[in-house]
Amino acid sequence: MSVRIRPIKDIEDKLAAATTPRWRWYHGLAFYLIIQVLTFATSAMVSVVSGNKGNNARETIFGDTSYFKNLKQVKITPPSWFFAPAWTVNNISVIYGTLRVLNMPEKTPGRKAFLTLQAVTWLEYVAFNAAYFSLRSPINAFVLTALFLLFTIASGFVAIFRLKDTRVALSLGTLFIWLIVATTAATTQMLWNKDDLYKVGPFAQPDPRLLKQNVR
Repeated sequence: MSVRIRPIKDIEDKLAAATTPRWRWYHGLAFYLIIQVLTFATSAMVSVVSGNKGNNARETIFGDTSYFKNLKQVKITPPSWFFAPAWTVNNISVIYGTLRVLNMPEKTPGRKAFLTLQAVTWLEYVAFNAAYFSLRSPINAFVLTALFLLFTIASGFVAIFRLKDTRVALSLGTLFIWLIVATTAATTQMLWNKDDLYKVGPFAQPDPRLLKQNVR
C-alpha cells in the first residue's frame, strides 16, 4: 500500500484558492451601477405617473433641482450640485465595507445582521428620489433620512461590537457624517415647507438667522 504525497505546490495553490475572496471589486461596481439604474428609473416612473415631470427628460430622470431650490432651507443644507459627488464617496465606502462582510465566513457573528441592515438602507436609497422629488414631499424625505441614519447607526454598532471589524465600521464614517447634516436639513425642510403630496404644512416659520439665502 502506497501513500501519495501531494506536491507542495498543490497544497499552496489550494490554500491560496481558499483565501481568495468570493466577492470582488467588480461585483461592487456592478451592484452600484444596478442601484443607480433602479434609482433613476423609479424616480422617472413616479414623476410621470404623479404628473411632476421636469422641463425635459433629463430633469424627469435625474431630478428636478428647481423644486429643491424653491424650498426654504436651513443654512447647513448642501447645494444641489454637491449631492452627486458626496453620495459617490459614501456609496463607494459603504460597498467596500459590505464586500468585506460578504467575504467573511457565513457563521461570523453579526454578518447576517449587518447585511440585512445594509439591504434595508439600499432599498431606502432607491426609493428616496421618487419619494422626495417626484412626489414633492419633504415629509417623505424626513422619514427616509431619519430611518437611514438609525439603520446606519445600528450597522455601526454591529460592525464594532459583533463583527469587531474596524475597517467595516470606518466604511460607514462619511455616510454617518452626511446623514447627521441631512437629517437636520430634512427636519427643517419638513417644518418650513408645504408638502404637496399630503397637502399639509408648513408647520413652523423659519428663523431668519437660520434661513439659507440664494439656494443653489
